[in-house]
Amino acid sequence: MRFKAHLLACAALTTLSAPTMAQSEPDAPVTTDVITVTTQKREQSLADVPINLTAYDTQRLATLGIEQFDDLSDFVPGLEVQEQSPNNPGFVIRGITSDDGAATGEARVAVFQDGVSISRARSAYVELFDIERVEVAKGPQATLFGRGALIGGINVIQNKAQLDDAMSGSAELAVGDYGRFEARGHINLPVTDTFALRFAGVHKQRDGYVENVLGTPAMNGVELSAYRIAGRWAPNDALNVDIIANYQTDTPEGGTSFKSGAILPAPGGSLEPWEPAALNTFGGFEGGAPLGIDRQVYGVTILTDYTLNDTWSVSSISGWRGFESVEIFDPDGFAAELLTVAEDASGRQWSQEFRFNYDAGGPVTGFVGGSYFYESGSQRIPLATNEIVAQAFILGLDPATAPTFSLGFFQATGQILPLNTFYLEETANRGETTAIDLFGDVTYAVTDRLALTAGLRWTREEKEASLYGGNINGVNRISFAPTLFLPATPNGAPIGSGTREFDDFTWRLVAQYDVTDRLNAWASYARGRRPDVISFDSTDPSFFVEVPAELVDSYEVGAFWNWDATTLQGSVFYSEYQNFQTGRFEPNNAVFITDNAGQATQYGVELELTHQVNEIASLFATYAYNFSEFDDTDENGNPQEFAGNTFRLSPDHAVSLGLLAEFETPAGRLSLIPTWTWQSEVFFDNDNDLTDAVQDETQTDYGIVDLRVRLDTPNERFYAVAFVENLLNEEFIIDAGNTGDAFGIPTFIAGSPRMVGLRVGTAF
Repeated sequence: MRFKAHLLACAALTTLSAPTMAQSEPDAPVTTDVITVTTQKREQSLADVPINLTAYDTQRLATLGIEQFDDLSDFVPGLEVQEQSPNNPGFVIRGITSDDGAATGEARVAVFQDGVSISRARSAYVELFDIERVEVAKGPQATLFGRGALIGGINVIQNKAQLDDAMSGSAELAVGDYGRFEARGHINLPVTDTFALRFAGVHKQRDGYVENVLGTPAMNGVELSAYRIAGRWAPNDALNVDIIANYQTDTPEGGTSFKSGAILPAPGGSLEPWEPAALNTFGGFEGGAPLGIDRQVYGVTILTDYTLNDTWSVSSISGWRGFESVEIFDPDGFAAELLTVAEDASGRQWSQEFRFNYDAGGPVTGFVGGSYFYESGSQRIPLATNEIVAQAFILGLDPATAPTFSLGFFQATGQILPLNTFYLEETANRGETTAIDLFGDVTYAVTDRLALTAGLRWTREEKEASLYGGNINGVNRISFAPTLFLPATPNGAPIGSGTREFDDFTWRLVAQYDVTDRLNAWASYARGRRPDVISFDSTDPSFFVEVPAELVDSYEVGAFWNWDATTLQGSVFYSEYQNFQTGRFEPNNAVFITDNAGQATQYGVELELTHQVNEIASLFATYAYNFSEFDDTDENGNPQEFAGNTFRLSPDHAVSLGLLAEFETPAGRLSLIPTWTWQSEVFFDNDNDLTDAVQDETQTDYGIVDLRVRLDTPNERFYAVAFVENLLNEEFIIDAGNTGDAFGIPTFIAGSPRMVGLRVGTAF
């Protein structure tokens, strides 16, 4: 899917589904149809929450056509979702990226389904279908969203079964170019007065948009099916129990288009990322599996709410989740048999949270609680190479001509050995984490206009890590070392870290003041934390090192202002990072590691504006400025490796403009929604391309135009939507560097071209 360059107006959502301000006298309160959210663990109007928060309900998600996280990031200032594949997404809030696939890695951006963490990178990217609401909170949110919410969190609230008197449902079909076909729907079935069921599902398929000249399916395609069953039991007014089971499978053929920027895919071909590539697998790698993905994600959530009395209630969130994912890819970006790699990842987790909520109708509200989290996971990475091609590459020759020669190497006996045409090595890591949290959050209304909030969370973690690496079919005949590319352990045997324990506190302090009935202002100070990481380091006697927790102290001032036909909201923030964790390739050890990049500073502005021009048209716009840079020196005054560099996937500027025009016609309500979004240059790595003077691994500034035209029938039971994505067919990339960059051969992944389609649907 295309790289979400644009940060479209969150404020548009206030406009797109009848958020029109009521007309009033200048001194009277302005009433606005603002979404109700639960980010602070209680129902509040979005306008009253002292957090930089974007929220979307069912109607607004449908109006904007949001079906997946990279769609969502189009409309959330400060949020970027980079999807190389459903197995390898990157979630970015304010330039802080969460995409570590290692079983020992930790998230920076917390992603939740109904309060259950789904932050593990290989399972976090799920389809957004039959959704009640999505809430995106920016800034450190550890006391509300838990461990891993270093700089923000995303909570997906799914539709629950409803105890209505009658059955209800919906159905939708979509077709388009590139072989697009989609079907989705749901049915809600009240069984008794106290029990109901809800079934929902979606199937999507689309051909890839980068041709593979080697004859395999085009790359960057879509093939997924997702299903959900939900049950609700409410035997009385005090007790409510929701059970939700999810299953999703992704099986797109063709894989990801890692396109070399230096070696042509074929004579007469092009190096441009969006032009045909030449990628393959060989030698029966992984049982002859083709390029592509086979991923399953599944889980069960139980939500229990019980009212103890008029003052106290208790909430329980129980979650079990698992995933298996295998991705086969050709990371060198050209046809020669240099590298074929797979990632075989799996994980299981179980969590339990109890929260006691207090609201006596007086000046004090809040909650206290505790949670338990257990996770185990593994990541296996096999790599195959043709040693003839590898030898040519190591000697600086053109790998494309490698099959015409073979130098061979002498053993100590003087015997010349032919090089292997299929050499295989493998590394794997495993991780296990147990975490216990205690937390509390209280708000005190000092006056009718001033409220103070304080929150605190204590986290204790126990972690274990293990790793192995070695050859599978004998020692390579180029270096005769245990491995050629991947990290090796002694005799290829597993080694473990032993149990490591960590604990720390995170917090938030907020002051909220209603300046007038039209203006709500707030200021906050919060501490965020990305947990400590156990990282492999072959130079350490124990083979493992502890990378200290990444910490951020963030200061923010924001406001929400209504004035007749105009709404303006936004904030100014300043953050200081310690122990900034970054991934890098260590060439001396041939291994990717998590490293401490030291200190960094960030500040920025996020603004969202809507204006109701008249009864027909409304305008929306956003502007985001984000300065994120590594400091020149660390806390001890020593120079830092990335001094002066900006964060990866972090544009300095982002602008969006949009229009919603609605016309009543004999056929129904016709809506026209054009949008234009633009972002400045981004780097794809924290080294800012400074180590490679041959190829630029950046995306320069560019803009995208999208268009949606929707017709709703007068009874609002049927609708049709014609859409064009990337109307002007802008050419851009969603990533650069990738695995190949570690070997000096960076690859590039193209964003999607212009795509058109038609949806029709009904609700009953």
